[in-house]
Amino acid sequence: MARQLSVYYGMSADGRSVAEAEVDDLAEARELIAAAAGCELAWAHGSAGLSSLGFGERPGYRRLSGPGRPEPLPDGVTELSGAEDTAELCAAAYCGQWGHKTPDAWPVAELAGSMVLGLRRGGLIAGICRVTPATGHLDAPGLIPGQRDEAGYRVLLSAGLSQITVAKATVESWGDDPDRVRVCEQLGLVTAEYCPGWELELADPPRPSGSA
Repeated sequence: MARQLSVYYGMSADGRSVAEAEVDDLAEARELIAAAAGCELAWAHGSAGLSSLGFGERPGYRRLSGPGRPEPLPDGVTELSGAEDTAELCAAAYCGQWGHKTPDAWPVAELAGSMVLGLRRGGLIAGICRVTPATGHLDAPGLIPGQRDEAGYRVLLSAGLSQITVAKATVESWGDDPDRVRVCEQLGLVTAEYCPGWELELADPPRPSGSA
């Protein structure tokens, strides 16, 4: 018996409507496309090649693990205050990066117990890394467009690993390219799980009658 495809809807970090699902084959990918009617993007998670349906492969979901690196926070990185930790900042840090969506509500209940480290450049926040020290969980760093250099990614990831208070750190990454994965490996992290990502750009959704 064929499984029921579970499709989830949301907004990408750059404000486009998304339908996404885990797909095992071309038939399920076609189901996703049909379910994405009215959306701007379809995101598929899975190892089946989907290029024949017009999807482009993207760096997907990666879970990495390794030891923490206890040390003082590097220069330029501080813990953000609650007023600084906003949905808008989170969206900006991951804008245009595959797999990242704008939260439906803020703060997100699942983030309780976490802290956000911010990289400051010229008095402005250039990037973030969310860490839950007690569980060893980190979200891979996000950097504001125009600040997305390897050095910024490295210093934020190092800062995040420095705050881990358990034996093993787990880093969850969406849409990080091979250069960023190499930084993770240089800091002692190894890939424990990887699932390719696929993206299909769809026609713009219809505008309400009378809109410009």
